[in-house]
Amino acid sequence: MRNLAIALVIVSAVCLAPQASEAQFRHVPGVRVRVAPPALRMEVAPPAPSPRHTWIGGYWGWRGGAHVWLAGHWALPPGAGYAWEPARWESVNGGWMFYEGHWRPAEQPVAEEVYQPPAPPVHEVVIGTPPPAPIEEIRPAIPFAGAIWLPGFWNWQGARHVWVAGRWSASPAGHAWEAHRWEHRPDGQWVHHPGHWHPR
Repeated sequence: MRNLAIALVIVSAVCLAPQASEAQFRHVPGVRVRVAPPALRMEVAPPAPSPRHTWIGGYWGWRGGAHVWLAGHWALPPGAGYAWEPARWESVNGGWMFYEGHWRPAEQPVAEEVYQPPAPPVHEVVIGTPPPAPIEEIRPAIPFAGAIWLPGFWNWQGARHVWVAGRWSASPAGHAWEAHRWEHRPDGQWVHHPGHWHPR
């Protein structure tokens, strides 16, 4: 009975996503699709690995011109101050708009705060799966004078790429932001270089 209740909560959360505030979706533009997404699959969330994990419910994503089921999974936020924005589908004028699920800043930055990315992993993230094409984000209004934009990026989580939305930040004196990037190596593998501040 408890598992059924969890499953119903998960499905309800995904179905109700289109009713959320439009302001929450300002980071990622929609993609127009002619084919309606299939029905959602029933999922039961396993126990959380830790209190810090967030459940990302499964959904139909749009990849390479086709619907692809992305199963639900527990994931750690890519850093402090991030919240998960579920993917959503909207029926619009006979077509469908798909809005990619993504991590977004939970709060607006303030002038005196410099974004501090998490420490880079001990071992490089090297995978054989290429990242999807970068998303051309819709930037929120600049929150204060002198704020700089840190672009979003595809982050490897578990067994898939997940979009992490860009954000505004104060700029530390004498430093510039080196954006996250994926490098395609000669051996065919992809390696992730985390974003970081570096001296000018």
